[in-house]
Amino acid sequence: MGFGKWMAALAALGPPAPLQAAWNEVRAPHFIVYSQGSPDTVRRFVTDLERFDQAARKLLSYGDYEGDDPNPLTIFVVDNVDAIVKLCKGGEGKDKADKARADKACRYVAGFYDGRAEGSVAFVPRSAGGGSPLSLGAQTILFHEYAHHLLLANSLAVYPAWYVEGFAEFLSNVKLDRPGEVGIGLPAFSRAYSLFEQRPMPAREILTVNPSTLSPVDHVIFYGRAWLLTHYLSLGPSRKTELTEYLQAINKGEPNAEAAARIFGDFDVLDKELERYMRGKMPYLPVIVAPIPPERIRVRRLDPGEEALMPVRLQSKRMVDEETAPGVAEEARRLAAPWPSDPGAQIILAEAEYDAGNDDAAEAAADRALSANPAYGAAMIYKALAIMHRAEQANRHDDMVWRGARNWLLKANKIENDAAWPLILFYRSFIQQGSKPTPNAVAALERGVALVPQDDNVRMMLIGQYLRDRKIKEAKQLLSPLAFNPHAPPNNGARRLLDRINERGAEALSGWDMPAIETGPIELPPEKPEPKARK
Repeated sequence: MGFGKWMAALAALGPPAPLQAAWNEVRAPHFIVYSQGSPDTVRRFVTDLERFDQAARKLLSYGDYEGDDPNPLTIFVVDNVDAIVKLCKGGEGKDKADKARADKACRYVAGFYDGRAEGSVAFVPRSAGGGSPLSLGAQTILFHEYAHHLLLANSLAVYPAWYVEGFAEFLSNVKLDRPGEVGIGLPAFSRAYSLFEQRPMPAREILTVNPSTLSPVDHVIFYGRAWLLTHYLSLGPSRKTELTEYLQAINKGEPNAEAAARIFGDFDVLDKELERYMRGKMPYLPVIVAPIPPERIRVRRLDPGEEALMPVRLQSKRMVDEETAPGVAEEARRLAAPWPSDPGAQIILAEAEYDAGNDDAAEAAADRALSANPAYGAAMIYKALAIMHRAEQANRHDDMVWRGARNWLLKANKIENDAAWPLILFYRSFIQQGSKPTPNAVAALERGVALVPQDDNVRMMLIGQYLRDRKIKEAKQLLSPLAFNPHAPPNNGARRLLDRINERGAEALSGWDMPAIETGPIELPPEKPEPKARK
């Protein structure tokens, strides 16, 4: 499908769909996509996602499953960037200070990705950028978010902030107009404004800055310049080996600034090279791909109950908090009431009730879903979650209750052997009970982390277990990417824990609680965040 046809496919998914438009679910080897639009159009859209996945894996020498990925990326396609911003804010119910923080954090977000044990998700707009080749379009946003998913799923390496975002920008600018081929690394025309009209952020700053400290305008400039540096070091006429040398150096423990200065040399020279490269003709990489068999793309119109609860599903999957969860659960109850025998509707209700702390109601909804579909793995998981949470509050020492919860998780595991969430919950059940995890439980956690390394807090569970088992080398290997995560806040708990391990070894946890890792979703800003004068 050519670029023009690809954009036509996106246009056929929108303009913004009316509320009564049908929702489709598309299942493919690496994706589950929810979108409104005609089934044939959504099928073509997801086929190109699979072509992109194949090209990216081939380019990066990443392996693949023989069948479907047991932990695919779920993509929610919503109307436009305004809908993305609303979801990013997390719904209503926050106090004034929280709302102000959410407004500031989400004001310039065009799409976002969140890696989770229960299923990694991305939220992207159906339409974005107004159709101009110089705007940040829906295709680029989607491929940018998927690039993060791929990188996190296939590497334990430490990457600096500029490369994390520069690589995602590099991979997301693609060409799909030739059968059997995907072009990767095309010029990022959507970043032209920041590259040519904004201040030329110097290489020294790009290489060392923490993006969370930048203003909105400089944050956008950083994305464009990070793309340019990545493109030049990957495909430029010189410096062919320097990027690999630099990444290897920082993964061996050399400080980022020192490695950059040693390998890239005079930063003023590098800046001049980047300016010349930006104004010249840039190469791209043509990657040969095989056709996607039509039977691998399965389209299903959502059942009426599922469709009615899509607004709740979107907000629940974005995640809720103590303030917003009750309102979401109330809306879920109202919308699900006409659909007691619809398993899809009832599992959405179960999730909303569980998030709101209503364990009995969550279990009841899961039971209704199981009555309609006895082999529904998600319903088994939510039933187990409700039992576990209730037991943690009232029956922590009743071993029979915990065994009952674990039996539901084992049943879910039999349905999908490589689904990560029931494996991780099986381990977590011992922690919630206050019992020592069995060797089988630890093995389940290890397998879960291998399946979804994108979930930082699950990784921290395993790091804590390794420290308790005095497996220091394994703990540090898992911890390093979190300690140097460019999206982490300044007071990074993982970095503090790594320093403590280096000082105290296996005694690092003595008298110290494991930190929660609060990086939040990975967000992509649009090209022009606000009309400010050039700096």
